[in-house]
Amino acid sequence: MTSVFINQSSSFSAIGQQNELTTAAAIKANIIEVPVEEQQAHYYALPNTDLHKSFNLMMSLLCQQIDSLFAKTPLSVEQLNNTMLFVGSTSLDIDTVIPKPEQAIWLSQTDKISQALVKHYGFNTIHFTFNTACTSGANALLYATNFIKQGKIDQAVVIGCEFFNQLSVNGFGSLDLFSQSQVKPFAKSRDGLLLGEGVGAVLLSKFASANCQLEILGGYAACDDYSLTITEESGAHIVEVLNKAIENANVSQAEIDLVKVHGTASIKSDLAEKNALASMFEPIPPALAFKSLLGHTLGACGVIELALFDHCIQQNLLPSCDYQQASSEACELSFIDSVNILNQANIMLFNHFGFGGNNAALVIKCIKR
Repeated sequence: MTSVFINQSSSFSAIGQQNELTTAAAIKANIIEVPVEEQQAHYYALPNTDLHKSFNLMMSLLCQQIDSLFAKTPLSVEQLNNTMLFVGSTSLDIDTVIPKPEQAIWLSQTDKISQALVKHYGFNTIHFTFNTACTSGANALLYATNFIKQGKIDQAVVIGCEFFNQLSVNGFGSLDLFSQSQVKPFAKSRDGLLLGEGVGAVLLSKFASANCQLEILGGYAACDDYSLTITEESGAHIVEVLNKAIENANVSQAEIDLVKVHGTASIKSDLAEKNALASMFEPIPPALAFKSLLGHTLGACGVIELALFDHCIQQNLLPSCDYQQASSEACELSFIDSVNILNQANIMLFNHFGFGGNNAALVIKCIKR
């Protein structure tokens, strides 16, 4: 089967533009307060942008990240026409949707964003939008990878995007999932998650560019019917998905050097993920988590976190999360604390779990050059 390489990546999140992150000391999230019910909640917002965005501003932010890909890897008009677009998002452009009470039935187009991007860049007219809760971006990556592996396309642009909207904030608030302090995935003192917004973009291709560092070996996604909002705490379905992802990637469990955890820091989600990893690995491989820096970017996290991982590999950078190394804070997983460990990892497992029981995993290989 055809190989699938990550030739370029870009992201914009609460820690700023990806290409501006050069040292761990410079990484500081933009955290603001937003209303939720009759209280306030912390929120990881995009710096220097309006919180409530027009559709045109959303498109501008998306185009900035795609332009960043093409600035380093220019594509001809013909190549663009043969490039498929895959978009993953939970809320899409919901904050810009205006209800039409004069119509008994009205619908907003789920593919409005992807249609606009296809028209703007001249991508292939076949395009896909994934709206599978927190696994949306991961599923977009998985399906794009399968299209390339099966020889249907040579390359794809995969987008993960999540923009602030009061519906998502109120929904998570109603479930009492927000932290009252900070996001601490797998810390025994964790008390919940915080949401964030962002845009991630990756350029996948069957050809490796000169500076390509990562290859997607495979993955798997499936749904369970345990609950609409949480994954079964035993982690049984997560184990099934992870094992099939590893099998699809044609590697063994013993070859997994690092796990990029989903790590929302909600009590039950982290418990299910930890139980799944403990039942598969002895010992559990070192872990890496991003949501302490970004917040939970929901459907965008699959693409944003992969793009940031690519940047870390390229820049020899390991973002620091103080709580993971604090002597006063007990963590249920062993997190990497050295960029050398990151650089020595060869095969990584990227986990993503979402509402509705949708679980997805990707297996990534670091290309040693």
